[in-house]
Amino acid sequence: MCAFPPLIGSSRIQPQFNSHQADIFIPQFLKDIQKQSQHFQPLAPIPIFPPSSYLHSFLPSSIIEKYTSLYPSTILSSTPPDKTACRPLNAEEYKYHWKSLLSWELDQLATDKQKIILWQVKVGALDWDNAEFSVLVPGIRENYPRLDIGDVLHLREVLINWKTGSGCAFEGRVTRLKKREGFIHFYCPSLKEHIETFIPAPGRGSAQSVIGYKADEELPPVLNLSFLTNAGPSVVMDIAVSTLDSTLELNVNGKRDVAHRWLFPEMDDLRLNPPVPSVPPNMTGKIWVDTGLNAEQRSAASSISKYQSPVPFLISGPPGTGKTRTVVETVHQILRTQPEAHILLCAPSNSATDTLALRLGLSLHPGDMLRLNDQNRTFAEVPDSIRQFCYVEDDRFALPPWKMLMRYRVVVTSCLDASILVNSACTNIVLCALEEHMVSSLHPHRKIKHQVVPHWTHLLIDEAAQAPEPEVLIPISVVLTRDELFACDQHCGEHANGTTSYDYHCLSTAPQLILCGDPNQLGPIITSQHARTHELDVSLLERLFDRPLYAEHNYRSHSAILMPPSAMFYNDSLEACASNGMISWAGLSNNKFPLMFLGCDAKDESVDERATWFNMGEIARIVEVITSLMSEAFKSIPPLQVDEIGVMAPWREQVWKIREKLRQISLSRVDVGTVEDYQGREKRVVIVSCVRSSARFLVEDGLKGIGLVFEKKRMNVAITRAKELLVIIGNGNLLKCDPYWKGFLQFALRNSLYVGPELTLEDDGAWISRLELVSYCLLYCSLLKYGHLDPRLLKLKRKLAWPLLITQG
Repeated sequence: MCAFPPLIGSSRIQPQFNSHQADIFIPQFLKDIQKQSQHFQPLAPIPIFPPSSYLHSFLPSSIIEKYTSLYPSTILSSTPPDKTACRPLNAEEYKYHWKSLLSWELDQLATDKQKIILWQVKVGALDWDNAEFSVLVPGIRENYPRLDIGDVLHLREVLINWKTGSGCAFEGRVTRLKKREGFIHFYCPSLKEHIETFIPAPGRGSAQSVIGYKADEELPPVLNLSFLTNAGPSVVMDIAVSTLDSTLELNVNGKRDVAHRWLFPEMDDLRLNPPVPSVPPNMTGKIWVDTGLNAEQRSAASSISKYQSPVPFLISGPPGTGKTRTVVETVHQILRTQPEAHILLCAPSNSATDTLALRLGLSLHPGDMLRLNDQNRTFAEVPDSIRQFCYVEDDRFALPPWKMLMRYRVVVTSCLDASILVNSACTNIVLCALEEHMVSSLHPHRKIKHQVVPHWTHLLIDEAAQAPEPEVLIPISVVLTRDELFACDQHCGEHANGTTSYDYHCLSTAPQLILCGDPNQLGPIITSQHARTHELDVSLLERLFDRPLYAEHNYRSHSAILMPPSAMFYNDSLEACASNGMISWAGLSNNKFPLMFLGCDAKDESVDERATWFNMGEIARIVEVITSLMSEAFKSIPPLQVDEIGVMAPWREQVWKIREKLRQISLSRVDVGTVEDYQGREKRVVIVSCVRSSARFLVEDGLKGIGLVFEKKRMNVAITRAKELLVIIGNGNLLKCDPYWKGFLQFALRNSLYVGPELTLEDDGAWISRLELVSYCLLYCSLLKYGHLDPRLLKLKRKLAWPLLITQG
């Protein structure tokens, strides 16, 4: 610690972000403080989870030594590779390709995080005895900066009157995020000790006599606050890449083993190893847990549960096609037809993972399913109905004892948290080695081959398009088996007499990989331009769909709502096969289309230095629409219920203000959330609030990866959540600068779906879908029958190919 002159007469300075905000002036002395050498006391590292004692509870020392340190991460031990070249993505260069991209991304994350500084802030006492504090970080309302529990922050002391730093700095760790209020809670014992030792508290005498501060009381020091990049996710992805690469390297002799067939599937994989039945021939009859599935969904669930495929099963489709329902039913069918199956079920985000657990929890018992959480996750984040499926120890989420873990039929966890299973050595590779070790020890002279059956028989990843490929490799590394590695292992794979006891080559015992998602919706957020150039933002699901093995496919949804996204995002391949209800609403400008764009040029407003945004004019229009809909709810088929309406906005402040307004008029059951909240969900009615009305901050939005302008995947999610009615509220004259929104507005104008301020936009005929053409064909047929031409066809007469219309008709 170091002493410094007492702080006199300092006043609270509002926190300011220094990130892409050229109009905010930062005094030079504050910048200089960030460059000064600091007396620094780092925090103790977080204990390893799970602890090493967990491994010793079930593994012999020989296996621990051999298999738990095979692939340490090297991503932090060297500088990022040269950005002028990148190894190709193939089986031979697999590790080096992804290691370069992960290194570039981590380097960019660190560079960007260094630019984010809160200048001259004061922190509040939260729990003085336990050295817990709080500080306002407005940007976390929109996940900027992106912080997680366990992240590290640095606080440098500022002496305002002397315009210099004290030379003292403190390290803290985030313990909680309160996004609504814009605060983070953090633990920092060195800051507490510093205040108690050197800073006299007003009205309490000398510093040494300070007893403590009350909750929410502002503390005297003025601080510059900065953040450190959390390298943890990059490290676990790097380890997973190395694990998969090791299997690819073992099979350089041309044999296509599990890793090859999953990561680089070929036509010959199916031709030479066609799918084989995985259930006894006498397993007859079909018992569906979800009786509302259509024939296509049932076929997918049945095929996956009854056949072993040498290549991944892929489930894809746009919103509203029941992908997650199909995944959940697939789990039920696997459990029903394969009594010894053990399923690992994952999704990239905790919210999507919780959704899977919620749906399965309606039928499964706590002894059948485990919702595995990171120990730093708070109880408040977990829905009440699935807490019975979580394992808790010492008031924190934990990993169950090994024998209990092995008994669960289904383990549900996020892709990143699957690293808990890797760190606890509960992977197929280690568990199979354990089984062989025990068998060979009990029967050292046995000459008959022992068939090792992997513990994890199925890996299903929902919303797989949201994660970069290295992230989904984490759960893949849990279920992966490595045939030749064991066959060549002198210590664990061969007996003294030279015979090998391993027999992994029967396809019926190979684990199954099932990926589910929509490559045209929200993908992974990648910061590094170099990493994006080499497609770190391309998911494994999207890459596999580009391989010749997986053919073109169609989807099911409502025809009118499908028209724009079909043309813009799905290569005009969507099919209108859904059988939904019908929303009756007098507010529609064209009652032949359950879609409407309400123009609104009200000003968007900000709180806390542009940390988040809201638009009161759009909120008023939302209330009007919902009130009008509910006044006619009885006319819809079936009658519209309040909780069947969803409202979506790209900024959390807008979400919170909409909720408050709806509560005031007793409409709190309306589901209001961000675009990310609606990934994988749908409602009968969806209202989208675009919020933005000014172009001033669009560049800043793009840098932060937020908003609906120039974000085509986020736009695709927004306009494809509705099953029966979609209402967009926004400033068309701003949105038209985005080519995708321009196409959507052209569709709205030519079909008389736009209502609002004058919108100057010429229709160039771009992105007219086959579904829309078919609707025009029907109108053309009405001309032939009734002798009049619909105004829409008059507008498009010179733009559309009339022979095509006649052919379609």
